[in-house]
Amino acid sequence: MTVLIDLGDPRGDDEEPDGGPSLSRTGRRVVALLAAALTALLACAGSIPAATLPLRRITELAPPLAAPVVFAGGLVLVVDRGANVRDLVAVGDGDGAVRWRAPLDGRSPEVHEARQVDGLLLVTVLDTAAPDEPWSTYALDAATGRRRWHERAYVLGVASRTVVLAGMSAPVDWYGGWDVPTGRPLWRHTLDTSYRLAPYLADGRLAGLVLVEDDGRDRVRLVGVDGVPGAVHELPARTSAVQVVGGLVVAAYERDGRRRVAALRLPALETAWDVAPAFDSRHVYLTECAPLVCASAADEVWLLDPADGTVRWQGRVDGFAPLGPGRVLTGTDERPQAGVLRDTMTGELLLRLDGWTLAGTDGRRLVLTRTNGNRTWFGVVDLARPTRIRLVGVGGITLDRCWLGGAAVVCQSLVGLDVYRLAD
Repeated sequence: MTVLIDLGDPRGDDEEPDGGPSLSRTGRRVVALLAAALTALLACAGSIPAATLPLRRITELAPPLAAPVVFAGGLVLVVDRGANVRDLVAVGDGDGAVRWRAPLDGRSPEVHEARQVDGLLLVTVLDTAAPDEPWSTYALDAATGRRRWHERAYVLGVASRTVVLAGMSAPVDWYGGWDVPTGRPLWRHTLDTSYRLAPYLADGRLAGLVLVEDDGRDRVRLVGVDGVPGAVHELPARTSAVQVVGGLVVAAYERDGRRRVAALRLPALETAWDVAPAFDSRHVYLTECAPLVCASAADEVWLLDPADGTVRWQGRVDGFAPLGPGRVLTGTDERPQAGVLRDTMTGELLLRLDGWTLAGTDGRRLVLTRTNGNRTWFGVVDLARPTRIRLVGVGGITLDRCWLGGAAVVCQSLVGLDVYRLAD
């Protein structure tokens, strides 16, 4: 059954959007008075304990430490963009103290991603000094930052003691498996045609790599974590987009003048379904909106059931962002800064987020920010029961964006990076 979702008509003027989560004028006055009262109480030497909000700033990281940041193993990882050298700096996400500094090769402007494997951190950075090989992955001791090994590549996934890396070089691109503790190469394949690589996860663990090759016609195969390639399967002609979504390889293509979506089920890559939603645009984009598949075209999105491709719901939205199982953030296509939280399975509008900006989610809660003047309000939404935005703290002005990692929130400020700690 196809359900067309009416995405609503938000009312209220631009200054005061209605619909729940945004604070009213009275609410903002109350919070401002509360913050002032708490400051006054803390400034006094009295013995009366003062209540505190769950979010507190623990430190400020001054330049040349610069955004963006990533999180791994209880650490905030950020690049020190010094004039002569570049260091990776690890800051404790609980106390804001610098744990260690690790020198980086080249001119790394930012850290891209990090993951912890036993006692090691695998950290991938961008290196603008090497345009032919722009990615570098460092294996560092998580406690001290001491370098164990280094490769000019980025991480595709980790399975037990094997990390799968992909690299770019002038003659050919390549991918291969490396032993995590020692950095010893286990296997390696070169790529001399147009290709796309994506990890395939089973039960949250890397189970293989989906390799899509284009040498006149798209072909797909599954490569094991041991580097052994599986059988080749052809994708439909005129395929324009391919993604791995959960246990499926989904592909958008055109046949008889209609845009279609086909799905191959992993690991065997047998055809699961082939459907033709009423796309208005020739450009279709595919992504995972767990537990469904999102297919977007222009300003519309279709949510497809991974079992048979049935359209569970569709709507006209101004962008969308999956937030984890069962929740998706969409626009309203009526005005900017009017986001709404929806049930992924039904499209039901759960909560309006007008004027709030997403900092991140840990799958359990959604952390939001809202800057007004020289203050930033921090709010949290319980994703299991998203009935309201709960105010958790007030900080200084933020620029660009904030990042969430576990219980740490890091925001770009006027003079550096503010690090906050969010209690449960």
